[in-house]
Amino acid sequence: MQHERLHVKHRGHEAMHAEMVLILIAMLVVAQIVLVQWKQRHCRSYNYYNMGGMPSRNLSNDVCAVCGQKIFVDVDEEGIIEDTYQLSCNHIFHEFCIRGWCIVGKKQTCPYCNEKVDLKRMMNNPWERTHVLYGQLLDWLRYLVAWQPIIIGIVHGINFSLGLE
Repeated sequence: MQHERLHVKHRGHEAMHAEMVLILIAMLVVAQIVLVQWKQRHCRSYNYYNMGGMPSRNLSNDVCAVCGQKIFVDVDEEGIIEDTYQLSCNHIFHEFCIRGWCIVGKKQTCPYCNEKVDLKRMMNNPWERTHVLYGQLLDWLRYLVAWQPIIIGIVHGINFSLGLE
């Protein structure tokens, strides 16, 4: 009996819940679009290095600029533990360091001179391109976590203003 009264009291709320979910999805999409546009227009806010590179350091040929460790394997050799990779600007890095810098860190420039890195040339094996996909998924997750409190606040405000409490 009490259960039936509860259903009668809350009849019609299904449509309200559907509206709330649609508002949440719309806000997520709009927030992602705004964030991508911001990143394209204000890319310096995502970079923690200055535009002149790293003038206070002098990069020697046997040191990786990403991790600062010594490079033991030449570019033409195949290493047992690690391989090296030379960018078009002739700077040499550990292969995993420069991949992490470009794919996970979302900086598609040389860490030393800011020259653009050609990711297609870096990944000659088609199976390695999944790393780029995983990097993009990780980026979307970062955006979702960073923007979630703001999105939920806006959705609650819209729901409150429309009387969908």
